[in-house]
Amino acid sequence: MSVFPSHPGAPQPPQENPDISLGKLVSAMLDHKWTILLTALAFLLAGYFYASSQPRIYQADALIQIENRGAGLGVLDSLAVGNQMANPTSAEMEILQSRLVMGNTVDRLDLTVEVEPRRLPWVGNFLVNHGMTHEWMARLIPEALLERLPGVDSRLAAPFVWHGETLEVSRFEVPSEMVGREHLLRVTGPRSVELWQGNRRVLAGDIGDTLQDDGGYRMFIGRLEAHAGAEFGLKRVSRLSAISKLQQRFTIVPRGTGSGVFQLTLSGPDHERIDRILETITGVFLTQNVQRQSEEAEKQLAFLDAQIPQVNEQLTTAENRLNSYRAERDSVDLSFETRSLLNSLVEVENQLTELALMESDLAERFRPGHPNYQALLRQRAQLTQEKERLEAQVNLLPETQQEVLRMTRDTEVNQQIYVQLLNQRQEMRLLKAGTVGNVRILDEAVLLRGTIAPRVPLVSVASALFGALLAMVVVVLKLVLSRAVEAPDQLEELGLPVYAVVPASDEQTRLARRIRSRHASQEQNIFRGLLAERDPNEVAVESLRALRTSLYFAMLESGNNRLMIAGASPEVGKSFVSANLAAVCAQAGQRVLLVDADMRRGHLHHAFHDKGDNGLSDLLAQRITIDEAIRSTSIEGLDYLARGSVPPNPSELLMQRGFHDFLEEMSRRYALVVLDTPPVLAVTDAAVAGKLAGTSLLVVRYGRNTLKEVRAAKRRLEHGGVSLKGTILNGIEKTATGRYGYGDSYLYAYR
Repeated sequence: MSVFPSHPGAPQPPQENPDISLGKLVSAMLDHKWTILLTALAFLLAGYFYASSQPRIYQADALIQIENRGAGLGVLDSLAVGNQMANPTSAEMEILQSRLVMGNTVDRLDLTVEVEPRRLPWVGNFLVNHGMTHEWMARLIPEALLERLPGVDSRLAAPFVWHGETLEVSRFEVPSEMVGREHLLRVTGPRSVELWQGNRRVLAGDIGDTLQDDGGYRMFIGRLEAHAGAEFGLKRVSRLSAISKLQQRFTIVPRGTGSGVFQLTLSGPDHERIDRILETITGVFLTQNVQRQSEEAEKQLAFLDAQIPQVNEQLTTAENRLNSYRAERDSVDLSFETRSLLNSLVEVENQLTELALMESDLAERFRPGHPNYQALLRQRAQLTQEKERLEAQVNLLPETQQEVLRMTRDTEVNQQIYVQLLNQRQEMRLLKAGTVGNVRILDEAVLLRGTIAPRVPLVSVASALFGALLAMVVVVLKLVLSRAVEAPDQLEELGLPVYAVVPASDEQTRLARRIRSRHASQEQNIFRGLLAERDPNEVAVESLRALRTSLYFAMLESGNNRLMIAGASPEVGKSFVSANLAAVCAQAGQRVLLVDADMRRGHLHHAFHDKGDNGLSDLLAQRITIDEAIRSTSIEGLDYLARGSVPPNPSELLMQRGFHDFLEEMSRRYALVVLDTPPVLAVTDAAVAGKLAGTSLLVVRYGRNTLKEVRAAKRRLEHGGVSLKGTILNGIEKTATGRYGYGDSYLYAYR
């Protein structure tokens, strides 16, 4: 369908970029759906390869319970402040993660030894994770190819470790200066190995034997399953480094609030040892907990053993004094009131004595500022005040009663303290003998099925989504940043009527070729054959027929029957428009001459499967005649003139009188003369030829030419005295919504 010239009202400044609506964005996404899908697929494969190439991480877990009770030592329970003595959970968790427990685990399992198998560069982990064995690899890749890989010893064509091959080093000792240094263990036979440090071989021997030398190296291999030539990286790290790595892999998760049950998890790449490591951690933690409780009971028992003889001596002294005094006073008895006062004093004294014992124990464990220590001091101050009050009442009694009361009080207090200490010592002995701690292992360490990382499906899907999003962002940015002409309205706002909107043609694309002539530095697009002849019902040809009708009326006012087709820049399709427009005009019964006025890079002769010599340049140079230059075509009524040999001065040839006389003669012979000229912004040939043409049209490529280029081309032609009649918007692409471009016009092909 042709868009006829419009008559706009007041001119508006042209928009460099039309407004972008939601429908336009959706249409752009649908137009680039294959690009987006292919990008997503590429990212999906890349994400799958990356995730599958990462070391597989396994996890083992166990379940423990920490009971909220003390060590069973009831001496200090009454002085506990808050949960400092009653809730040991936080302290136990810190102990579980401490170097005490982790260090013992590292020592027991010798986790300071690190073994790293050598993999095939780039794809080794991917192949191993997919079960590639050494036997399959030997069948797929010949040894000659492996020898050419970087870092591969030519004597050993297969140094890489594959699926199912493993090495277990039970003992590996190195000199102190070699701690943390890389070593290479190479399998040299079914049961023989070599240990290298750099270029120096330090150990060699058989599996099952302790390998050692005089320099401090000692190694024992517990298990080896690998082919001859396989290589493993071997390193002994410091104990502190091994503990730190183990702590990073170890986590504690509470199960329920206040339940005292915790889930212990340990992750790592060694699925054969990870459950054993976690089991060792729980075993070490349980053992130290029991030992710590037993040591606490031992300390209490030692304290009681030291206090009991002293209290026994004080009791004996008090009893002797009381008996002696009664013998002197003929057995003085106490009244009921004095007996009540005595019982109160004895009770207070007992409590003060217990506090004194507790203070001796607390002084060894806490500082005076500790809350438990402060609670003891406050309780002792209260009892001291009560004791002073009772002693004031005692001073009111008769002297004999006072003396007997004091002696009886000392005796009973010491007797009660002595009995209490004996009972506590017996309790401590029983506690020490049956110490079980406050930690229980509910579930033993078990290796979980499958892997926890890498999450191949998740990484793959996330990569695909990222790729699709990236492709969509690129499409949106391209749409937003594009300054190319995408609608006829943009050209009409410049005052240039759009005479035709020519859609892109798949058939024309199949006719196109890219060549490089000997006179050109870059390749150029050519087409062999005319679309109007090969597929007359093509939508693009229908648009050119509409253009033919529009030109019939537009050229009525022109001074001659010559039509110049120009373009602002190369590769806009002006030669396609010129050739096929001339063809459809000839098919309508007109006599048409198509002139290739681009004597630099013209290629219209390719459309007629001909050569470019003996053309316009040769005619203007008077080397041939007009009849020799004009060539007929397979389309009746259509003749054409090739460019000729490439001259050194094309513009000067066009400015000569001969070109003017040639066009005058052709205007008399033909009903329409179509001039295909070079790009306006590249050379001045179009401005020279346009002065001799009655009608000039500018071909604008959809999505390529910008408004800035169109304005510059129009300005250059006007400066040369050429008035543009209008434009042809070429190469409109069909969008996902069924429209060609973003204009409001629909193009239909009638069959």
